[in-house]
Amino acid sequence: MNRRFYPCWRKLWLALTVLLWAWRALSQDATPTRETLNLVPFSATEIVAVERVEHNILHRPIELTEDNNHWIARAYAYGDTRLNTRSVHLGVEFVNERNTAVYAAKAGRVVFAGDDSKTLLGPQLDYYGNVVVLAHNLYSLAGRQLFTLYGHLEKIHVRTGQVVGDQSRLGWVGSTGVALGPHLHFEVRVSDPFDYRQTRNPELWLQHYLEHGMIVGSLRNQDGDPIAGKRLTVRSTSTLGSRDVFTYGGEEVNSDPVWRENFVAGDLLADEYEIVVLDENDALAYQERVQVEAYRTTFVDIVLADGNVRTIEK
Repeated sequence: MNRRFYPCWRKLWLALTVLLWAWRALSQDATPTRETLNLVPFSATEIVAVERVEHNILHRPIELTEDNNHWIARAYAYGDTRLNTRSVHLGVEFVNERNTAVYAAKAGRVVFAGDDSKTLLGPQLDYYGNVVVLAHNLYSLAGRQLFTLYGHLEKIHVRTGQVVGDQSRLGWVGSTGVALGPHLHFEVRVSDPFDYRQTRNPELWLQHYLEHGMIVGSLRNQDGDPIAGKRLTVRSTSTLGSRDVFTYGGEEVNSDPVWRENFVAGDLLADEYEIVVLDENDALAYQERVQVEAYRTTFVDIVLADGNVRTIEK
């Protein structure tokens, strides 16, 4: 080849390569419309027939290193009200030092990046402060598109409309908005990324840790109504300790329409566990043993009226 033409061909080849890469990124990661996928949300009758299937596919949004805290804060879990002292929590928290990097839980398109002082994303303006919302090419068991929200950021690293890959950097942990200290507020939403009343429990979507599983359950009265704000104790029958969890505590918090849960105990090491429920006088009401398997979900259905405990291992 004539050396005078080689630089031109090389530039053309590089340009074509970049264009091809950009086209593939846009075509593969762009969030499709419901029309193009021919998907519609299931009706209530159809949802009842949908089988409970685990979908723990989202990455932890904090890098998995010894220096970072990538465990969910248990003091203010999804659906918790801290014994009616706080508004019902519609996400989960990852408490970390300011400027800890925050990453995308899955590939998607940025539908919002900025502060929410003029765009209502939560119960009030400037609720999340600096916030990023991603739309994903993922759908819930009920046929609704999935979105993730990353709030209280110190700084934002992406822009609205940008396509991001798995675990791409979105920003850094901060305490903007109504945050009382530096942490990442993480939400999973369905259908409408701008409606805070469309949240789901992120623990149903986050990947399990090595040799960990989870308990998902429903605590109801004899009429089948969920009991709000009720404490349950989940304790290992060996030496792994115990944890108190509370059923969802407000009307704004949503159960998954397929799982129909109102409490979750996640990040449990595989083991046998005892679920204990006390009555209003702190006397033992129910006590049942269940097995948690690594990377699996154990579902329990508890009816307080007659003590019937039905356990389905998933």
